Amino acid sequence: MLEGLCGNKNVQKVLLFLFVNSKCYGAQLQRTLRTPLTSLQNALARLEAGRIIVSYSEGKTKLYQLNPSYPLLPELEQLLKKAYTLLPHQEKKLFSLVQQEALERCAQGPFLFGFWDRLKTVKQLNLHAKSRSRNETGWNGKGKGDVLVAKESDTVLVFQERGSWLMGQDQTMSFSNTFRWTLDRGAGMVSLEHLRLGPSAPVFLFYLAPTGSNLLASVDSHLCEEDAYLAQVVWDRYSIRLSWRVIGPEKNEEIEYHYF
Repeated sequence: MLEGLCGNKNVQKVLLFLFVNSKCYGAQLQRTLRTPLTSLQNALARLEAGRIIVSYSEGKTKLYQLNPSYPLLPELEQLLKKAYTLLPHQEKKLFSLVQQEALERCAQGPFLFGFWDRLKTVKQLNLHAKSRSRNETGWNGKGKGDVLVAKESDTVLVFQERGSWLMGQDQTMSFSNTFRWTLDRGAGMVSLEHLRLGPSAPVFLFYLAPTGSNLLASVDSHLCEEDAYLAQVVWDRYSIRLSWRVIGPEKNEEIEYHYF
């Protein structure tokens, strides 16, 4: 879709991947996009030479992200958001971080069941939402509240969340949400549903699967009309961080739930 502007498909793929996932490294791109590493490295080098992206190191890994100082970044993000929302559903799957080999490697390990046990102990949450677009009004604010965990069965947990939400400097409102977590031992995944319409009419959000020690990610992007939802989870013995990415014609947002 952007090939005419970008010059080749690999540059387009790299930009879309960075827009959706914020950062990446070369081997990750190769596995996810199923594209030769040399071609992707050439695309990364070209974008970095043009100062559209920047690189930095975490340990021995070289990571890339969109350059926050790039003068046309707001316009570029608008263009990438539009291109992503116009992709067919099957093509959106290309930008999911969960790989089949990761599922096969981790599904039978201890990671999923450790996460499930951690969910049962949640009592409170902090919530933070921000728009990544400089040109649009987004869902910006933060909140905190209590979580009542109801164990419906060995494989079903219901989170009843209530608290206060702060928008701007002084606008406060109350909020309440009900989510249902379901463990699928056979598939090695946990599903998350929003019960805003009641338990008999759940709104499906994600399947989350382990991608490593104390890490989970959405198996596929969930589509709600024209909006795409993706998620990642980082957890330990003290807390769970569930990060949502929402991309659509009128949305370019990040939402983070910090459960503890």
